[in-house]
Amino acid sequence: MDEIWLQVLVALIAGAAGAGVVLAVRRRGVPEEPAEAVVAADPEPLPRSEPDGWEPFVQHCEQAVRRACRAVEAVSSLRARNLLRTVVRRMDAELPSLRVFAELGRGLGSAPRDVEIARRVRAELTAAEQRFAEVTAEVLDLVEDTDPQRVQQLRCRFPLVKPLSAVLPEPVGQSC
Repeated sequence: MDEIWLQVLVALIAGAAGAGVVLAVRRRGVPEEPAEAVVAADPEPLPRSEPDGWEPFVQHCEQAVRRACRAVEAVSSLRARNLLRTVVRRMDAELPSLRVFAELGRGLGSAPRDVEIARRVRAELTAAEQRFAEVTAEVLDLVEDTDPQRVQQLRCRFPLVKPLSAVLPEPVGQSC
């Protein structure tokens, strides 16, 4: 038993000595530059990009999912929590589709066909944002009093986002 304590003591002393050596070397090794030299050496700041009109739709839906998730995780009943998690997971599974819509919107130009597609994409993102908010409000309501029948009705409202093919006016591969 005494041998173990001796080994622990030796390890502690060796660790402290090693840490002291490292600190001493770090203090001596690299002289610090004045703050002015560091600022002067930095490259020019990146130009600010113009505001993205597509990202807020996705962000609002992500926030709705996070809000619903936090509320569901606070439910004390395991059965109720598991029921509501299925809804939140379905909401979360639709976020990549929203990101695709936003990316499509960003990539569109000013051609008449692009303007029409942008209008449709924006309408779908607006509708999806509203549907996500409604489902989140209902989940928050169900957190207070979980009714399995209402949860099932809520699950039947999915998908919240239309498929991309339903939003585009015609197949993309065809010419105008």
